[in-house]
Amino acid sequence: MVRKCWSELAGLFSLGLPIIFTQLLQVSQGTMAVIMIGQVGSRELAAVGLGATLWVFVWLGCMGLLMGLSPIIAQHHGAGRKQEIREVFQQGLWLALIVGILAFVVMRVIGQVMRVMRVDPEVIPLVDGYLVITSWSMPAVCVYLALRFFCEATGNSRPMMIIQLLLLPLGFVGNYLLIYGKLGFPAMGVDGAALTFAVGLVLAAVLMTVYVFRARRYKQLGLFQRFRSPNLIEIRNLLRLGVPISVNLVLDSGFYGGISLLMGQMGHVALAAHQLVINYATLIFMIPVGLSSAIMVRVGQSVGRRDFAEVRFRGWLGITASTVLIVPSVVFVIFFPEIIISVYTSDPEVVAVATALLMVAAFFQIFDGLYMTGAGALRGMKDTKGPMWISILAYWLIGFPIAWFLGSHLGPEGLWYGMVAGIGLTAILLGWRFELKSVSLRDSHAR
Repeated sequence: MVRKCWSELAGLFSLGLPIIFTQLLQVSQGTMAVIMIGQVGSRELAAVGLGATLWVFVWLGCMGLLMGLSPIIAQHHGAGRKQEIREVFQQGLWLALIVGILAFVVMRVIGQVMRVMRVDPEVIPLVDGYLVITSWSMPAVCVYLALRFFCEATGNSRPMMIIQLLLLPLGFVGNYLLIYGKLGFPAMGVDGAALTFAVGLVLAAVLMTVYVFRARRYKQLGLFQRFRSPNLIEIRNLLRLGVPISVNLVLDSGFYGGISLLMGQMGHVALAAHQLVINYATLIFMIPVGLSSAIMVRVGQSVGRRDFAEVRFRGWLGITASTVLIVPSVVFVIFFPEIIISVYTSDPEVVAVATALLMVAAFFQIFDGLYMTGAGALRGMKDTKGPMWISILAYWLIGFPIAWFLGSHLGPEGLWYGMVAGIGLTAILLGWRFELKSVSLRDSHAR
C-alpha cells in the first residue's frame, strides 16, 4: 500500500507541480502589480485589487464553461480514443471564441455593480479604467484556457509553466515602466498595471497556440486537420459539463466579490487591507488549484479505464496531499504576519487591519484547499451539478448572510468570519459527496 501511495503521489505531482507553478506564475503577475501599485497609494492599491477581483469573476466564469474539455478529453485519452479527442478539441476552440466575445461584453458592464454597492467613489473611476483595458484580452484568454485544458487532460502540464515563466520578466518591466512612468513612458498608474496584464494574457495565448500546433506529441492526433465547423450537439455536450462548473465558480467568485464590495463600503483602507490579504491567500490557493486540476485528470483517466477502486484512491490521496502542503503557510501566517504585510505596504492604517484579517485567513486557507481539491475529484467523475448546488447552499444561503451580519457588527474581521463559515461548509459537503459517489461507483462495478 505504501508503494502504491508513493507511486500515485509521483504521478500526481508530475502532472500537478507544473500546474501549481503555472498558476503561481500567473497570479504573481497580479501580485507584482498589487505590490508595485501599493507604493503609489492606498486608493490605487484598492482599485487594482477590486479590479482584479471583478476580472477574476469573469475569468472564472469563462474557465468553468471551458473546463468541460478536461474530463471529457481525459476519459478519451485514458481509453485511447484519438479521433474523439480531435473532435472535442476543435469544438472546444469554437466554444472558446464564443465565450471570449461574451466575456468582452461582460467586462464592459460589470463595473456598474460598484455603484449599486456604494463602493468608495474615489476608487470607482480607477476600477472602471482597469476593466475597460483588460476586457480586450478576454477572447485570447479563452483560447488559452481551451488549449491549457487540452494539454492537462493529456497529461502534459509543462508548456503552460514555461510560457508563464517566460512572460514573468515582461510583467515586471511593463509594470515598472507604465505604473511609475520610467524611461520616457507616461506614468499611467492603475491603467499601466491593467495594460501590462492584458498584453501578457494575449502573448500567453499566442505562445500556447504555436506550441500545440507544432508539438510532435500531438501530430498523430491531427488536431488542426479537417477542421470542422461548429457542431451545436458537441458544443452542447461540452456545456452540459461546463455550465454547472461555471455556475459553481461564478458563485464562489461572486461570494468573494460580494465580500470585497461590502468591504468597499467600509472605506478604501479596509478594502486595501482586504485585497492585500486576499492576494496572499490567492498565492497559497494556487497549490490546491494546481493539484485540483491534476486530481481531476487522474480521476478522469481512471474512470476512462473503468478502474473505479483507483478513482476513490486517487481522489482522497490528492485531497490529503494538498492539505499537508498548505499547513506550512498556515503556521507562517500565524507567527509572522508582519513579514507578509511589509511586502505590500507600510501604511500604518492598512497594516493594522490586515494583521487582524491574516489571523482569520490562517484557518480560511485549510478549508479553501479542501474545497478546491474535493471539487476537482468530483469533476473527474463528471459530477458538476452537485458541487453547484452545494455552493448555492454553503456560500449564498449560509456564508454570505453570516458575513453580512458579522461585518455590520465586527467590521472587516466579521466579513472574514463569514467567509470561513461559507468555505468550511462547502469543503465538508464536497468531501462527503465524493466519499458517497466514489464508494457507490466502486461497489456497483464490483457487483
